[in-house]
Amino acid sequence: MDHRSSPRPGAFCAHRLPAALAAATILAALACPRTAHAQAAAADFRSELSPASSLVGKPIARIQFSGTRKVEDAALRVNLVSKKGAPLALDKIRSDIRALWKMGLFDDVRVLAEAEGDGVVITFVVTEKPSIRKVYISGNDDLSLEDINKVIDLRRDSILDVAKVKANREKIHDLYVEEGFYLADVKYEVRPVNESEVDVWFIIDESSKVEIREISFIGNRKVSDETLRSITTTKEGGYFSFISDSGVFKQDKFERDLLLILSYYYDHGFIRAKVGTPKIRLSGDKRYMYLSIPIDEGPVFRIGKIDFQGDIIGKKSDYYSLLTIKPGDIFNRSQVSRDIKAVNDLYKNLGYAYVNVTPLNQINVEDLTVDLSFKIEKGEKVYFERINIRGNTSTRDKVIRREMQIAEGQLYSQTALEESRERIMALGFFTEVNVSTTRGSEDQFIIVNVEVAERPTGTFQIGAGFSSVENFIAQAQISENNLFGRGQTLSVQLQISSLRQLYMLQFVEPYFLDTKWNFAFNLYNTSQGFGTFARNATGGSLTWGRRLSYEIRAFLTYKLETVDVSTGGIGLARFGSVREPVEAESVANLYRGGITSSVSGSVVYDSRNNRLFPSKGWYHSLFLEVAESAFGSENVFVRYGGSFRHYRPLFGPFVLKLRAMFGVVTSRDPLGVPITERYLIGGINSVRGFAPRTLGPRLRVSQPGDVGQPLAQIPLGGNLQLVWNSEIEFPLFKQIGISGIVFYDMGNAYNLEDRYCSGSAKSNDISSKFDPCFRFPSSVIDGLRKSVGFGVRWFSPIGPLRFEWGIPLDRQPGEDSLVFEFTIGNFF
Repeated sequence: MDHRSSPRPGAFCAHRLPAALAAATILAALACPRTAHAQAAAADFRSELSPASSLVGKPIARIQFSGTRKVEDAALRVNLVSKKGAPLALDKIRSDIRALWKMGLFDDVRVLAEAEGDGVVITFVVTEKPSIRKVYISGNDDLSLEDINKVIDLRRDSILDVAKVKANREKIHDLYVEEGFYLADVKYEVRPVNESEVDVWFIIDESSKVEIREISFIGNRKVSDETLRSITTTKEGGYFSFISDSGVFKQDKFERDLLLILSYYYDHGFIRAKVGTPKIRLSGDKRYMYLSIPIDEGPVFRIGKIDFQGDIIGKKSDYYSLLTIKPGDIFNRSQVSRDIKAVNDLYKNLGYAYVNVTPLNQINVEDLTVDLSFKIEKGEKVYFERINIRGNTSTRDKVIRREMQIAEGQLYSQTALEESRERIMALGFFTEVNVSTTRGSEDQFIIVNVEVAERPTGTFQIGAGFSSVENFIAQAQISENNLFGRGQTLSVQLQISSLRQLYMLQFVEPYFLDTKWNFAFNLYNTSQGFGTFARNATGGSLTWGRRLSYEIRAFLTYKLETVDVSTGGIGLARFGSVREPVEAESVANLYRGGITSSVSGSVVYDSRNNRLFPSKGWYHSLFLEVAESAFGSENVFVRYGGSFRHYRPLFGPFVLKLRAMFGVVTSRDPLGVPITERYLIGGINSVRGFAPRTLGPRLRVSQPGDVGQPLAQIPLGGNLQLVWNSEIEFPLFKQIGISGIVFYDMGNAYNLEDRYCSGSAKSNDISSKFDPCFRFPSSVIDGLRKSVGFGVRWFSPIGPLRFEWGIPLDRQPGEDSLVFEFTIGNFF
């Protein structure tokens, strides 16, 4: 193995130079450390001291370098104390040599001094360290070269530093230990290529992964082995260890497990518990590991007396309501820590930012209790002096500041500080928001530092594909959720498929003119097919909103659109009769269009932790829409309803999402509610597991052709919809934005108009799932459709993609037992 080691500083002092360079030798020797070796070298040249002394004090005519190959002279010159024109001084020469040596680029540094006229020429003679030509890895079969390259930082053409090579060898070894190769060995070699270059080789002996065959606990009498094993992440190997890597020993994870065991004991009253040094035994073939963890449990302690002392504000009795621990409870360290934080927050919300709450524990061995006394040192009141915002290269400061609950000059509040961070994160513009504090110009002031990491908020999408719902899809969209860094949303969207066409321009200003008012508008042209008819609409809307609180907003919207209904080549002959005939004109009037001019009001409650990717919180909305002839509307109806959503993290990465929707639409028009305003549900965007728009009441009509053909069924749509969605989402491949879901849905639509309920109500050949006659509560209970399923979500470059498989639990004749759908867009 060729180890190129660096000579120690000053080793050049022993070099014997010709007498003609005696002065240079003296300069070099004097620059060396005063070791015995260096002193001997200086003594050898003492006889030649006189010539060197004659140069000291003369002006430096020129400074030059010899031996440099890759290092530029200018890079060396800036480190020198000696300058051209200045008198030659030995102490400065010493400093120059030390400065060049500290650069870490040279194996040897010498100084030559020669007279030239009335001056002296200084020459720094250097021997450069070799550079690294290539870095080789050998022996890595189980870990990829890409994984190893992530941990090493040796680069080609860099100067060889043996200490850095050794550090990289340790990094590679640590990587193998982390991956379970407990016995892996990593060596290095430095192999010269030529006079100025070397290759660095890391030679790896991976050995095999060590599988944990047994984990045993010694000394635990009150806590079972099963309980302790459930706490730790280090597990014994099993039959499928070769697939999942379970049972592989990883040092860092095992050390965390020891802390988890100790924390468990502290949280269950064992305040004197100790976890000893684990014993590790390897099998003879070094394939298996046996772990023994000694534990000294000690007795269980309970809470004794609880008291407060120090800077008490108000009545001491009021402090006990902040605590979750009570006298007589089993001592729980985590619970005590939470109670300390509660007391801390009480004072911090009153402006005492530097309050210190110290628990003074008095252990009573006789009765196995712990008396707690919380000592409070409140300090002085503190005010926010300055708020610094960093990391927002695109987002303007005011977009962040207007979400904050604190202001400069305001009394310190811990709750307001935490709420500010949550509100900034909820914007959805940032991947990370960190809020920290530092002392201000004086003790009574504090500086807040808000550091954000921005995420892309704009998308440009153009593409084509296929959907099980809409067959061919082509779409283009330009969207920006943080327009010009102002927090505004602008979206231009185009979608074309076999069932619909959409052209839309939308703009949202959440803080109109920096007030609490919200403003939005959209313009659109849509055409959508519903099987028996197509709805074509052109229009727009204007919305004004007002923030009532951080979570609650109220909106008022005016919508104007013209609606056309076409039945394609089907014609009205199909809508002729039911078993007890309904007039053809009445059914035809169901498919009418016209102008809709409506005013709607809504109230929204939003406490989600992230507007774009929520995992916690609530989102509720209630609305009322009125379309009246007084507004110039040809379609007359009243619609009201609401939507309720909840997001809750379960355990680990699993997130529960719930949604309930209801809606009612009625009309005082004798013709009833047109089908374009009725609820047609079913499919991937409402109740999954069923074909699109196949749920709800149906009308039986005669088919075109000869009299006597069996009656067909067409969707009527409902005046009432009830929908429930629940799903659990979990990441599959987090790095690329792929997650999985399992879901349970139920719901249906119901007809409330008697005009479509005649003979159908008396017949027995139509299922309650599709009956157009509504009877409360039996129709709701019997008519609910239910499904379960699973799916995959991918937040792709062209938008959120959904692939879902639904299984109807109450399948009716003609319905599939498994329905696969995929589409573009978010669901919750």
